[in-house]
Amino acid sequence: MVNVSQQGNTLLDKIVDLIIPHHIVAFLNQTLYRNIFIIINYWSFVHIVSGILFYFIKPKKYPINDWFIMWFWANLLFEIVEYVLALGGNALFVEELIDIIWDILWGLIGFGIIYFIKPKSL
Repeated sequence: MVNVSQQGNTLLDKIVDLIIPHHIVAFLNQTLYRNIFIIINYWSFVHIVSGILFYFIKPKKYPINDWFIMWFWANLLFEIVEYVLALGGNALFVEELIDIIWDILWGLIGFGIIYFIKPKSL
């Protein structure tokens, strides 16, 4: 397992240092599984939970497809901002493209899981 911690001097490092303690970031950055197609770390679960939470904050009067697309764009924008804020820092912390793609997919998967398992009355 790769254990990467936040130790750079980028704007992202400074922001994360204010919000999340180092020991939690180090824990979340631990790689659980990795091959050439997928990276799973504890952040993956954070992204899944964010998709679940986003599903529950959506107003019922709007179509689910619109919210799913909005969630995709929100995730994409977040990953772009995160990448830009991390530029110039520790090369280990700037995420690889495959990790960025999977972060977006995990968020969408969390949204989809709730859509398919929740009672239709919610």
